[in-house]
Amino acid sequence: MPDKRAWAVKYKTNIPDNGATLAMAQAEVTAEKALCDVIIDAIDAADVAAALAVQKTKDRDNAIADTMKEFAPKIQAHKKSTLYNEGIGAALGIIGSEISFDPMTVKTTVKLAVAPNGVDIKFTLEHAEGGNIYCKRGSETTFTYLKHVTHPHTIDTRPNIGGAASEQRQYYVFLVLNDEEIGIHSDIATISL
Repeated sequence: MPDKRAWAVKYKTNIPDNGATLAMAQAEVTAEKALCDVIIDAIDAADVAAALAVQKTKDRDNAIADTMKEFAPKIQAHKKSTLYNEGIGAALGIIGSEISFDPMTVKTTVKLAVAPNGVDIKFTLEHAEGGNIYCKRGSETTFTYLKHVTHPHTIDTRPNIGGAASEQRQYYVFLVLNDEEIGIHSDIATISL
């Protein structure tokens, strides 16, 4: 609600001079300034709480990820024990498919297609939270960051450089986990648009 906060600040700043023009009593001006303060304080408190929640969520996710890195070999050892059985696995909640996910080596696959309004970009998440897409188009000589997406499908709707009738575009994607790029970027995918 930044626009509502900006409005409240503007109103509070300008009501004293304009209140006099409107023949408002000082008590009325003070009361309206107080109403603006309620709006400003409520928005500020919500913004602080939202920022704190984002940090707490990151802290939680990092704590879980770090702890699971410690837990994984212990669980694997339990499962390899000659004393292990499905009953123990069920009681501990460790029966399930084994997901092999190494954030150091994970790599996505990118597929491109021409869409009516640009380039359709799809990639596999491979148990990550999203991806950073990089692009080189037309006469560009280096890849540049295009955008971050949390859904493995997006469309690059930018027009061709200089309004060219056609151009070649190349894309690659780095997977993202906990707001950090992980693994190896995808192979470069090329398309003519």
